[in-house]
Amino acid sequence: MNFGKIKEITSAHYMPVFTRDNLCIERGEGNCLYDTNGHKYVDFVAGIATNILGYGHPEYTQAVCDQVKTLMHVSNHYYTAVQADYIAALCEASGFDRVFLCNSGAEANECAIKLARRYFAKTNSNKSVILTAEGAFHGRTLATLTATGNKKQHELYSPLPRGFSSFKYNDFDDFKCKLTDEVGAVLIETIQGEQGVRPFCNDFLVNAYALCKSKGVLFIVDEVQTGMGRTGKLFSFEHYGIKPDVITLAKAIAGGIPMGACLASEEVGTAFSLGDHGSTFGGNALACAAAKKVLEILQNGLLQSSAETGEYLGDKLAHLSKYDFITDIRGIGLMRGIQLSDKIPAQSFEGKLKERGYLVNVAGNNTLRFVPPLTVTKAEIDGLVQALDEICAATCVL
Repeated sequence: MNFGKIKEITSAHYMPVFTRDNLCIERGEGNCLYDTNGHKYVDFVAGIATNILGYGHPEYTQAVCDQVKTLMHVSNHYYTAVQADYIAALCEASGFDRVFLCNSGAEANECAIKLARRYFAKTNSNKSVILTAEGAFHGRTLATLTATGNKKQHELYSPLPRGFSSFKYNDFDDFKCKLTDEVGAVLIETIQGEQGVRPFCNDFLVNAYALCKSKGVLFIVDEVQTGMGRTGKLFSFEHYGIKPDVITLAKAIAGGIPMGACLASEEVGTAFSLGDHGSTFGGNALACAAAKKVLEILQNGLLQSSAETGEYLGDKLAHLSKYDFITDIRGIGLMRGIQLSDKIPAQSFEGKLKERGYLVNVAGNNTLRFVPPLTVTKAEIDGLVQALDEICAATCVL
């Protein structure tokens, strides 16, 4: 089928919710994607921080193919060895005691919200409010959309569920004011990916965590985009010396196969009773086999090597600060952003990089976001930064 026909069918039948590049991807290999015209692109999007092993990774591909031949899915009415094997490995690696497996980040955050509500309901406490940050992104279901700090989206889908409030990004004084006696849990990203790779500062996170602990408020960290090695550690909260009560995972957890997870301590994770929550596809055999292999590959050297590559990417991008229209360069590990001044549309840089064979995407605040596979090479990073440098230099001349 030619590209024109593909666009025609998509336009006619897919609900009009996505803005798509004029690009049709046919296959992937290594850290690169190829379109239907045979053009090659080094991928610094990775399915939005999802395909951390790139494309066609031999060990991962073999594990997935072997599982497809054996068993893909059965109901959670039954036990499977592959699920038991995976959740044991995940709990050991993370230090959490309980896990619920689902299919996406939104579902993982829904689980965390429901778990917090059940936890306090069982103690007959009136702590039902979930406190989140302005500018956050936690999903697109009604509850997670309410937790997301996007007023425009709130207006589109009003009325929204009750029991949510928000505080100003990185403002500890405002956080303290908003942490009322009705707040049972704080749901927070260490880095606001959709807001333009915007990290919370160390002091804010450490102090917010300590305050929550002192007040008996659950501290939930949304690791959907930052987890599974993205920041150079298995989970981003490890950079701050804290241990949340609950974390949520998705995106990279199964290397591109849809999966999400909510992990909790024993005390919090046992707040659910039989029938309180569930999922048809969550924790199916195929996703568990894929996720187990991803975890094994991370633990067998990829986590350490990607931490080094992440530092290299940060150092290389820092050289671009010489251009005055670059207002900020930020991020951790292989999660980086370059914010441009309002006079320079980030979308134009995205298009020019695509012409040079590099895929990136634009996040909030006019920011170019770089979240490549963790297998990205230094040579591929060098090529990206050289292309960026050339585009910046040409922009200065205009």
